[in-house]
Parts: sequence; structure tokens; C-alpha cells
Amino acid sequence: MKVKIAGKKVPKVIDINRRKAIREKCLNCSGFSPKEVRDCDHVNCGLYEFRLGRGKQNAKARDKAIREYCMWCTCDQRTEVRLCMAKDCPLYAYRMTTTDRSIEIHVSSEKRHIRHSSEKKKETEYLSIS
Repeated sequence: MKVKIAGKKVPKVIDINRRKAIREKCLNCSGFSPKEVRDCDHVNCGLYEFRLGRGKQNAKARDKAIREYCMWCTCDQRTEVRLCMAKDCPLYAYRMTTTDRSIEIHVSSEKRHIRHSSEKKKETEYLSIS
């Protein structure tokens, strides 16, 4: 799933899954320094054991860790997790028990669709003027 997330200097579009989402969130937290992620000492963070994005990881444990982090971020307010406005957060799509695909980006088809609809609009305007 391609999404737009916060990058070091500008937002970036990446193909993301839960494992990459955790890795990106940890990079974001550490000021985009892989060394800081590796040397992280926040052992109480729910994402801690998944921060490197490597090795065998339990998928259900990853889901639980993401949910735990989102609950922490919203001061344990379930409603706030659901209503979260931070769409540039790598964990946004995975904050609920199901994947939220509302932020998914369809790069190639979106460009064609926009081009096609604007051409049609121009054609319609031209016909209405005549």
C-alpha cells in the first residue's frame, strides 16, 4: 500500500506494511537517524522490539504494539485513536484492528483520472459556450 508520510525534510511516498510502518515511526522519533534507532533506550515503548524491522516477528504482536503505541499517543482515548488526524504518521493506516486504506495513493491511475476529467471539463465548457 503506497502512502504519504513525514520524511526528514519533505513528505515522502512509500510502499508500506506494518513492519515498515514501525521502522519509519522509530526513524521519525529518532530524528531520522538509523544509529539512534539501533541504540534506542526506550524499552517501555510498545514498538521497541520491532524497531529494527528485521528478523522473525509475530504479526499479531506487531498489531498489538501499534495499537498500544496509538493508545499511548492519544492518552488512552479509544475514540481519539479512531478520530486521529495525523495522516502523515506511518502507523495511521494500522491504528485500528483493520487496515485503513483511505490514505492509500494510486499514483498512476490517479494522474490519468485527473487528466481525463479535466479534459472532459474543458470539452463541456466549450460546448456550453457555443
